[in-house]
Amino acid sequence: MRKPVFLAACALLAGCVTINVYFPAAAAQQAADKVISNIMGPGVAAPSSAPPSSSPTQPAASGAAADHRGEPLAMRILDALVPAASAAESQPDLTIHTPQIEAIEARMRTRFQSTLQGLLDSGAIGYTHNGDVAIRDAAKIALPERASAQQAVAAENADRAELYKQIAVANGHPEWATRMREAFARQWIDRAHAGWFYQDASGTWRQK
Repeated sequence: MRKPVFLAACALLAGCVTINVYFPAAAAQQAADKVISNIMGPGVAAPSSAPPSSSPTQPAASGAAADHRGEPLAMRILDALVPAASAAESQPDLTIHTPQIEAIEARMRTRFQSTLQGLLDSGAIGYTHNGDVAIRDAAKIALPERASAQQAVAAENADRAELYKQIAVANGHPEWATRMREAFARQWIDRAHAGWFYQDASGTWRQK
């Protein structure tokens, strides 16, 4: 009776590893950084580097037998899967150059230069925590220009949604669109100029 349960546990463990590493998160952030640089131009601030891990180094075991002494077989199988999963994360750059993606980038670059940069500089709009832009303080926009600002924000968010979708599609995984949005959301904020506004995870506006 224990064998089916054991096999099911092994399958579940393997499935968890696959799910956790299947989306190339590091490559997605690199792709987002490149696209945002293309849109905002070379003068944009570089993203901050992540601090090095402070986890203490574990002493090496004296041998293979010591490594697995008393360890359940299911965990040994998981230990064997993790190195392969880690290797799967080292993937080549994601595809970010297709006619559809480049057309979206061109529209976003023009809109940034003509409208959005000024609105960001004034604090009228900011970056949301979910990869969009939003009007933060309409009072900072002259009344005759508010309608066009709202239209620009709506057009920008539509293009952003399509951009995340098209990058996922270009890489053969349409289901990655939401994860691409998450990667871009982090990079938009990392690339924001000093003084621009952004939302934290709770939706509270903060100034960089």
